[in-house]
Formats: sequence, structure tokens, C-alpha cells
Amino acid sequence: MAKVFIGMPVYNGARFITKAINSVRDQELTDWKLFISDNKSTDETETICRAYCAVDDRINYYQQEQNIGGTANFKFLLDIADSEYFAWLASDDVWYPEFLSACVGNLEKNKSYGMAFTNIVSSDSFGRVIWRYPDFSKFAKRSKLASIQNFMRDPEIWGKANLIYSVYRLNVCRKAWEVSPLTSNWGSDMSLVLAALARTRIAIDKRVLFDKRYPRSTDREDVIDEVIISDPQKHIFPQEYAKEYLSDQLQAVEGTKYYWFAKRIIQRRLLNLFGL
Repeated sequence: MAKVFIGMPVYNGARFITKAINSVRDQELTDWKLFISDNKSTDETETICRAYCAVDDRINYYQQEQNIGGTANFKFLLDIADSEYFAWLASDDVWYPEFLSACVGNLEKNKSYGMAFTNIVSSDSFGRVIWRYPDFSKFAKRSKLASIQNFMRDPEIWGKANLIYSVYRLNVCRKAWEVSPLTSNWGSDMSLVLAALARTRIAIDKRVLFDKRYPRSTDREDVIDEVIISDPQKHIFPQEYAKEYLSDQLQAVEGTKYYWFAKRIIQRRLLNLFGL
């Protein structure tokens, strides 16, 4: 059994999936299994993936009989995972070679921690860095209460949703999903992360070892168009989705000692932002 089960959900990912798979094969930590679940792609995804399976027996490919939807595909991969550690990897993202060794190493050193991640950047369609996120170490404070507070208060634009791509202890990820599963609701990925943070600790490697692809239709090969956020407080959750998003956040911490604390944070955010 491999140490890390990597679940890659994909639909029509032919444009970038080669780079994503290569980034897994280039990992310093080699004890992994990559399982690709294809949501009935209509492009060259299947051909690309089967070619990798033919040369690397750590890679497995499965095509769904029909498109089951993105969230169901994430769940499918979590359900079939059979390793001590688990991570999702989007078919257009890239891990730097040290990513797995950094995350697994931190979990091996900190047996009470249930998830690990690193700092990240985003690249455009041509692989050029266009977005540099603030340090995620604020979500890994010595005080768990401070970590949860920082996570809940952090402007959503600053990329905290990407912690869903952490390396988890498998049982931790399954528990978080049980409490706050991915849904079609806006921000449900952040609620799943919050459910995990309320029940475990996270280790953050300060190095940038994860590249979150941010392709745009306006990307041009001759121009690097960097993303600059001048006022992050204007880029939080959309008001029209506030009720469902914040309800999901409360659900994520229900049954923990952080419930009332989280509720006060939510009330303050509503008051400050919308006057509710």
C-alpha cells in the first residue's frame, strides 16, 4: 500500500493534465499512488492518462460511465482511497518536487496534526506566476482558536479555499467531509476546510511549493497580466450567497467547542460588511 493516495478528478483536462501528472512523478517522495477519475471527458484526456498508466504502475485511470458532477467525483476519490495520507490534486495544478515530502514530513513529525500544506502562487495559461498569496502560516498558530479565527476572518479572495488541497490523514479528511461535504453551494470548499481545522491542527511549510493554475480567456503569450488586489475586503463572499455560505460555516463547526465563537465571528462579519 502506498503512503499517499492522490485523487485527481478531471473533466476535459487535456490542456494541462500532462503538467499536473508530471509534477506528481517528479516528487521527491516516491511512495504514492495517483488515481485519476475522469468524468467522461470528450477531449484527449483518456489518451493522455492511459499513456501514463502504461509507463508508471503507480498511476491508475478510471472513466466514469457518465458525468457524475464535480463534487461527486471528489467524493468518489475520497471513498476509494486506501492509504494513510490523502490529497486531491486538480488536473491543472502543479506541485513543486518538494511538496509531498514537506507535507508528509510535517505530519510524520507532528502525530497530532491531521493536515499539512505549503504556501502557494497562481500561474496563468502559459505557466507564468501572476498571483502571490499572503503567507498561510496564519492558519497554523499555536493557539487553535487563533487559527480558526484567522481562517474565518481572512478575505476569501486571498485563497484560503486552496487548503482543500492539503495532504490529510485519511480519517481526518473523511470526517471533515462527513460533517461538511462539498456541495454546489458557494464556498463549500472553505467550509470543508473549516470542518477539518475545527477537529485537527494544520502544519504549513512557509515555502511556495504549490502552483494553483488560474487560466483566463484574456491570457496572452506576449503579456504577463498579474493579479493585484488593492482592497481585499471588497472581495469576500457575495452578498447573495451570504446566508448559505455562513450557514455552511456554522455546520462545519457544529459539535465542537468553537461553535459559539464561530457564530460571533459570522455575526460580526455580517454587521461590518452588510449592516445586518
